[in-house]
Amino acid sequence: MLILAALLTAVFPVVVTVSACYDLLTMQIPNRFPAALAITFLVLAPLSGLTLPTIGIHLLVGLALLAGTFALFAFGFLGGGDAKLASAIALWLGIEQALPFLVLTALFGGALSLVVLAFRSIPLPGFLLGWPPAWRLHEKGAGVPYGVALAAATLVVFPDTQWFVILAKI
Repeated sequence: MLILAALLTAVFPVVVTVSACYDLLTMQIPNRFPAALAITFLVLAPLSGLTLPTIGIHLLVGLALLAGTFALFAFGFLGGGDAKLASAIALWLGIEQALPFLVLTALFGGALSLVVLAFRSIPLPGFLLGWPPAWRLHEKGAGVPYGVALAAATLVVFPDTQWFVILAKI
């Protein structure tokens, strides 16, 4: 049972990292990534010994962040994929790590935005002219691949979660 829990727990950082890479390359986060995180959490939570009230709190944190991020999406400050990914991540982190995750996401997101804006202010280097992901990232009206900031914040707080303890036991 411990090995199954550890394998399912490993899904979390892997899917978050793949989501960030996908967002960086395509400027999109497909629904399959947040869905995989949510489904894996729902399977793993009872297997790892979380009580129903604790699972409920995790669900409330995820739903609260979904509401908040969709408000940001509605005003054009955040992409829909970013909103769904952030809420799926919060589902895993629960109330204990939600605030550090949000603060780090804001800091990393601000730094990422500055780097992207600086990249867009210079001509696209010649060696990148034939690479479509570079075009998308360099496009002046395009958004910022915020999944990168979400993943960076997640990976910083992940070692402070109960899931990391499960993964470290194997």
